[in-house]
Amino acid sequence: QTLRLSNAFENASDIGLPVDQVPALELVVKVFNINEGKNEHIARRSKTLAEYSAFIGNVRKYEKELKDKGAALKQAVQYCREHDILKEFLEENATEVLNMLMTEWNWDDALAVRFEEGREEGREEGWEGGREESREEDIKNLFEFGMAAEQIARALKLPLDEVRQVTEQ
Repeated sequence: QTLRLSNAFENASDIGLPVDQVPALELVVKVFNINEGKNEHIARRSKTLAEYSAFIGNVRKYEKELKDKGAALKQAVQYCREHDILKEFLEENATEVLNMLMTEWNWDDALAVRFEEGREEGREEGWEGGREESREEDIKNLFEFGMAAEQIARALKLPLDEVRQVTEQ
């Protein structure tokens, strides 16, 4: 299937263009269905894709059987770990996989989680998070990454005024 960004909008005015104008840049993406039984020649080229397809197939199978998404996800993770399907990844990330698949994805939350993971890694390597320079650097990095001051303040658990002071520099 071919998807176009412009198809996401009913008309040009939805994206701020005059009605008779088309976007200057179009994003076109070719999407392949790699669910079990579909485009298997693509999945066979990548062990990870094939295993991901099998994992999702198991989630769907258990969801039909158990009629409970949470139980189906847990059962699929257990089955795949026992049958060497994404085993290493699931052993290291099963909790995150379950949380991600059980909750609606949110960009702000994902950025905050990634940032906190980075802080934890830094602490493990001996970084001490209380230094003023490090805090300012964290704020600047997140701001350059595209986070708003309010999001940064929430992620770093800092006063909004302090974050705004750094981002306005």
